[in-house]
Amino acid sequence: MSRVFFTSDLHFGHKNLCEGIRGMTVEKSDQLIINNWNKVITKRDIVYILGDVVMEKPDNVVKYLSQLNGQIRIVGGNHDTRECCEIYHQLGIPVLGCLKYKGFLCTHVPAHPYEVQRKHKQLFRGNIHGHIRCNEDTNLGPLYYNVNTELHDYTPIAFDDLVSDFVNRKEEYEQFGGGYKIQKALQEAKQILETHD
Repeated sequence: MSRVFFTSDLHFGHKNLCEGIRGMTVEKSDQLIINNWNKVITKRDIVYILGDVVMEKPDNVVKYLSQLNGQIRIVGGNHDTRECCEIYHQLGIPVLGCLKYKGFLCTHVPAHPYEVQRKHKQLFRGNIHGHIRCNEDTNLGPLYYNVNTELHDYTPIAFDDLVSDFVNRKEEYEQFGGGYKIQKALQEAKQILETHD
């Protein structure tokens, strides 16, 4: 039985990103992603890559994608150049600008809130996206889910697991009022504990 997975921002072969942000060599980063991918993805599984497969180097596309299991679909990212997209097409890989999947809007860059919810009417269950790295602010609110590979142990995330995590986060957000209120409550609790010591 096939499953559906999501990931983004693989950036295969991107020296500056691997060394500067991931803290590893290109070779180690690339091999980690390939190994983790092939541990969870079978040849029948479908994987949506939400942008930035390589770093604007079309020569690397075949080298890396040929090592990955599964049926790949790509939502273009800001580093998926026209030349890269032409190679994806030659490999028989569909390339989309965005995707609607089971009620979610799937994009590379997070969608504008107006595209997800308008005047208290929710247009999509949420926005599955990439682009934002782990060292940047990744909490865009309860309607956003970031699948950047760096945030998921360099492994594609199964859609069912993504939905479960998304629902839990949304419930926590609604119960506690979001990140700011949670932090404020934790600070207040810490102050109370300190005054009783």
